[in-house]
Amino acid sequence: MLSFFHIIQLVSFSLLMSCGQILFKKTALSLSSNKDPNIVYGIIEGFVKALSNPWLYCALTVYAIATCFWLYILQRIPLSQAYPFTAIAMIIVPVFSFIIFGDKLSYSYWAGALLIISGISIIAR
Repeated sequence: MLSFFHIIQLVSFSLLMSCGQILFKKTALSLSSNKDPNIVYGIIEGFVKALSNPWLYCALTVYAIATCFWLYILQRIPLSQAYPFTAIAMIIVPVFSFIIFGDKLSYSYWAGALLIISGISIIAR
């Protein structure tokens, strides 16, 4: 059974990963849409624009911190118990996206979120 401290660490990791995803979305939204029909040129242009975007570096920094934290967690918690907690991000990211970007959340999303929480609760015991 996971201790309360381990659960806090795992949830914190999921929050970090979720913040990284929101920052990646912010990066994507800040890139202007490409009107060039040549898809290869559009991909290269988008890549170059992304490299000059500070949101991208924020996202990468958060992911780097989360990766180091994940290594710390895996030294203390078996992967079979820790990994299911990463599914919390599937709940957090859409909620943040709803709050920040105005994305819609359906009833099926909430039903799925309930199932995810139920599964994680069972694994944590």
